[in-house]
Amino acid sequence: MPGISLPGQIIILVLLAGFSFIMSRYDLRSLEVPDWPYWASCILVIIARLVFYRQTIYLNIISALIFLFLYYLIRFVTRGHLGIGDVYFGIFQGLCIGPAVIWICLAVETVTGLIAYLILYLVKKTKGIKMPFIPFMSFGLLTAFMFEWLVL
Repeated sequence: MPGISLPGQIIILVLLAGFSFIMSRYDLRSLEVPDWPYWASCILVIIARLVFYRQTIYLNIISALIFLFLYYLIRFVTRGHLGIGDVYFGIFQGLCIGPAVIWICLAVETVTGLIAYLILYLVKKTKGIKMPFIPFMSFGLLTAFMFEWLVL
């Protein structure tokens, strides 16, 4: 992301990786994530954005709103198969990346999630398999962040 200093990018990357790991671990263990990591991660990323890149924080807020809308729409259409925690994680995703790389994040998490679901389906041979989605969302977020940082 142009204009952000290297220390700012590293701090946001550490927050992104750390909270993604924490929330993915909770989601893998119990398919539920407590509220504290969502709110703590969002508050800390907003503070980091205000300290290091105050001029364009509005882009991250727009990204967070886009993710919130998309995931809430998916949750509504699938009648709750996408958990509310995934919707909250979308807010965190938007605060970490800008609107230019939302499509990368969505593409990576969707493709990896579908591949994992297909493998799980082929192994278990049952429909309606519940699986955590935050690990795939985390992978998509990290990929999009790195793309935005290194390429754009």
